[in-house]
Amino acid sequence: MLKTVSLLLFVAALAGCQSLVRPSDYDSSLVGFRCMWLAGQKTFEPDNLRYIERFAAYGNTTCMAMLGKLYQEGGHGVDQDFGKARALFVASAKKKPATNVLLGQMAERGEGEPVDYAKARHFYRLSGNNAALALGRLMEKGKGGPQDLPGALALYLGATRYCGDEAWQAMNRLRLAGQPLTEEQMKRYQQIWLTDFLKLQSRRMAVREVFEAVNATGETKNVRLCYRFMSGSGTPQVTMIKGSGDANVDTWIMKAASRITMGEAAPLTGSSGVQEIVAPLVFAPQDTQRMMGMCGRKPCR
Repeated sequence: MLKTVSLLLFVAALAGCQSLVRPSDYDSSLVGFRCMWLAGQKTFEPDNLRYIERFAAYGNTTCMAMLGKLYQEGGHGVDQDFGKARALFVASAKKKPATNVLLGQMAERGEGEPVDYAKARHFYRLSGNNAALALGRLMEKGKGGPQDLPGALALYLGATRYCGDEAWQAMNRLRLAGQPLTEEQMKRYQQIWLTDFLKLQSRRMAVREVFEAVNATGETKNVRLCYRFMSGSGTPQVTMIKGSGDANVDTWIMKAASRITMGEAAPLTGSSGVQEIVAPLVFAPQDTQRMMGMCGRKPCR
């Protein structure tokens, strides 16, 4: 009973007793970022701890979480105390659900209490996409509940921001191991892949030689390229199916296109084993002049 009361008093002192003189920006993202940065410093500085403690007491959710991390790990001017860490995480999570990932980690590791994978799943779900990888891992292994490979794949794909990020790699690992995508998941997969492919194409075409070749003609140039991807490959065969009418322009465009590769991120090819993408491109002198002003004499990367 005494321990429970002391923890409640600890949280109240940090989160409940809001000072009348606290700064107006106490819960700003900038203050939170500073707490994250200070908590990550390898060399302990007493002023850093005091800053984190002060804004945690004001009620900054990120600073509360960072102070909890310090208690969780120990050092940095505080003794390891899982009870205080958990209390801070709970207080932070009330306003910032993403903090639940830290509570999930404590439950999964058994920090301050027995390992509880079911509780870890619960907190990871509350955290949202922030904990998709951690939750998916438990679902893959059947820890804390039934094994659920389709559910894990859906989590990974839903959390993917771009081709090749951790969530994409986890999703693709299951897909290549034989876990099928639903029709909606295939659409999302292709949408993410195509968006990143087009961004990559734009970057690869933004090179000095292409700009100079177009500017030399003084005319807008239209070309049409075909990218042919084979199953499982992110590197296409490139052909020019409609040239610009200027051999120098076409040569430099093809050289730029030959550098395009998505690495291990391959498009879905279906039963044909082939995915072709036809890309119409327009190069206008005014556009290339503007880009030359931005890039100077070096390639824009």
